[in-house]
This record gives sequence, structure tokens and C-alpha cells, in this order.
Amino acid sequence: MSLTLTLTGTGGAQGVPAWGCECAACARARRSPQYRRQPCSGVVKFNDAITLIDAGRHDLTDRWSPGSFQQFLLTHYHMDHVQGLFPLRWGVGDVIPVYGPPDEQGCDESV
Repeated sequence: MSLTLTLTGTGGAQGVPAWGCECAACARARRSPQYRRQPCSGVVKFNDAITLIDAGRHDLTDRWSPGSFQQFLLTHYHMDHVQGLFPLRWGVGDVIPVYGPPDEQGCDESV
């Protein structure tokens, strides 16, 4: 039995470096890519099952092949936690279950 958690995004909606920001953290991230931070996202691997926790990253379709995920778990519906799912919504293939808290407005309240 194997369980791993990988944090794939630990930044806010703007990411780091933030567009137009010249603070020390953003300047360092521009100089050194290891200091860049993507919007919120994590991956849990339990044996052969992969769960995506939040989908803030814009590059899910580049980082993962179709069929990689067994489910998605959303902590809440702010855009920086769900925006990576939009390209997948119109994809072809098996339906992937999405779990999250009850919220009738979903990400509509964020717009």
C-alpha cells in the first residue's frame, strides 16, 4: 500500500511572479524558476488511484494524460481552485467524478 501527497500549486490566483509586481519575491521568481508558484492544486496517489485536489493550475492537460485521474476533490469553488477543470469539461472520454462542498452558485459567485 502506497500513499503520497504532492503539492503542485501553492500560490494564490495571481501566482508568483504576479504580473507587474516588482517585490523581492516576484523578482526572485523571475530570475529563478524554482521560486515560481502556481495556483492551488495537489495530487494524492493511493496505490494506482490518482485524485486531484483543487484544480487551480492552467496546465492540467499538458501535465496529465487522459485517464490519469479517478476523481477530483474541490475544497471550494473560487476560480483559482477550479479554473484548470474548464478545458477538461469539453474533453472526450470517461466521466470523472467531482466532489466538493454543496454550493448552488459554484464559481458563478466569483465572477
